[in-house]
Amino acid sequence: MPFINIFLKTLGFFTGVTVFVIILNILSLLISNHNQAYKFIDGDERSDNLIATLSLNGPIISNINNSLLNKVIEYIDPKVVKKNLEVLEKLNPKILIIKINSPGGTVTASASLEKIIEDFKNRNQTKIIFHSNDILASGGYWIATTGDKIYASYGSIIGSIGVSGPSWYYFDKPISISTNILGQKIETKNGIKIYDQNAGNSKDLYNPFRMPTEKELLHLQNIVKNIYNDFIIKVSSNRKIEVNILKNKIGALIYNSKQAKNNYLIDDVLDFDNLLKKIIKDNNYEDYKIIELYNKSNLLDSYISSYIKLDYDNLCNKLNSSFVVVLPTFFNRC
Repeated sequence: MPFINIFLKTLGFFTGVTVFVIILNILSLLISNHNQAYKFIDGDERSDNLIATLSLNGPIISNINNSLLNKVIEYIDPKVVKKNLEVLEKLNPKILIIKINSPGGTVTASASLEKIIEDFKNRNQTKIIFHSNDILASGGYWIATTGDKIYASYGSIIGSIGVSGPSWYYFDKPISISTNILGQKIETKNGIKIYDQNAGNSKDLYNPFRMPTEKELLHLQNIVKNIYNDFIIKVSSNRKIEVNILKNKIGALIYNSKQAKNNYLIDDVLDFDNLLKKIIKDNNYEDYKIIELYNKSNLLDSYISSYIKLDYDNLCNKLNSSFVVVLPTFFNRC
C-alpha cells in the first residue's frame, strides 16, 4: 500500500505539471497570435524613418521536416525569411539591415532565398544592407550580393565564391563487410580512395564499389561549372568586379574583412553599432525608429528545446545528400 500511495502521488504530481505546462502553452499561443513579430529597439517610436533589422544565422537549407530541430539548431530557411519579409512589407521600412552569418548552403535553397529577397526589393522602395560579424561565405555571400551594400565586422571571414559537389569514396577491391555495435566495417585489399569532383550522372553514380569513369567526372565537373558561372556573373554584376578578376585573382579563397574590402567584396569594415550610426548620418535622419524582426515561438517549444541535446545529424545529412552545394568543402563533411 505505501508503494501504491507513493506511486499515485508521484503520478499526480507529474500529471499536474504536464497539465500546467499545456495550459501555459495554450495561453502563450493565444497571446502570441496577437503579438506582432517585431519589437522596438531604439529611437522615436513615432518616427517615419523606420530601420528594420533581421538576423539570419547558419547554413541556408530548406525542407527539414523537424519543427523541434528548428528550435535547437540555427539554420536559414527561405520560407521563414519570406514570412518575415511579408510582415515587414506592411510596415514600409526605409532601410532593412540583414545581419547574416552563414557558411553557405544548398544551391536550391540559396537560389530560392535570393529570389525572395529580390522580389521584396522589386515590390518596395526599401534599401537593403547586409552585415556580417562572423562568416559570410559561398551561398551566404551569394545572398548578400542582392543587397545595396555589404559590410562586415573586423575579423569576419568573407568569400569562398565557388561551387562544390560531394566527395566520391571508392573502396578499392572490398574483401568483407561486417556490422557490429561500433558501426559498419569494410575491409579492402587496396584501401579507400577519395575522388573530389564538382557534379554528377549515370544510374549508379557514386557507387562506392567501382571507380568513376573519366566521362562521369567530366560530366559532374560541367554541372558545377555551370552553377559556378552563374555565381560569378551575379557577383560581377552586383559588385562591379570583372569576371576575369573574380575567376583568376579572387577565386574561391576566403578572406578576412580587410582583404575582402581591398578586393571590393564588401563596402567597408564596420561593426554593427557603427554601421547604424553611418546609416543615420548618411540619410540625415533627425529622428528614426529601429525595430527587430523575430520568429515567434510558444512556451512549450522553449521548454522542450531547453532539455534537448543538440543533434546535427539531420542537418548534416541534408547538406551531404544535396547534389551540389555553395558551401566550403570542410563544412560539407560534418
